[in-house]
Amino acid sequence: MPILTEEELQDIVNKETEANAKLEEKNQQLLQSHNEKKELESQKKRLQVSTVLLFVLFVALLLLVLFQPKVLPIDMGTSLENDEVVVKKSTLEDYENKIEELEERAAKYTNPLELQGFYAVQLGAFKEFEIPLSSDSYSVVHNAEFNDFNLYTLGIFKTEEEAERLRTVVRQLNFRDAFVGYYEDGKRLKSNY
Repeated sequence: MPILTEEELQDIVNKETEANAKLEEKNQQLLQSHNEKKELESQKKRLQVSTVLLFVLFVALLLLVLFQPKVLPIDMGTSLENDEVVVKKSTLEDYENKIEELEERAAKYTNPLELQGFYAVQLGAFKEFEIPLSSDSYSVVHNAEFNDFNLYTLGIFKTEEEAERLRTVVRQLNFRDAFVGYYEDGKRLKSNY
């Protein structure tokens, strides 16, 4: 098992911090997208209500014109109230397209911590060493089991290809025995070594 220098350990900690920051940024972007979607839906509902009100007003004016005595002059001008606006159909379509795009992006995003099974780079397997290397809530290093061994893995990946990219970097850090495995419910199911 290779020994890490303080500098190598600090590099790994820095990478974990960067990864956490990127994850937090993604979560903030999703939250912002979600809030923008809600705002667009709210605007759409207000526009629908305004449209219905305008239609009712039009029907009322039409009835007034049809049943009004011929002696009174008819004013055909239409004015909008201060809180009313006319919106082009293309603008509404643009809003609908943006909402669809945001829904598609939100549907594609999977929080890696919610995955049932995942790929990770296994750093080591020990019988005597049972100490967790980080908090369960905020961990990039995970503990798993295989036979009587305690396994220590790095990363959470949806695909084996993503994990292989990290394995290449980890091997450059003198973890020559590191390999990619598939883990589910805290247990290694298969590996590629």
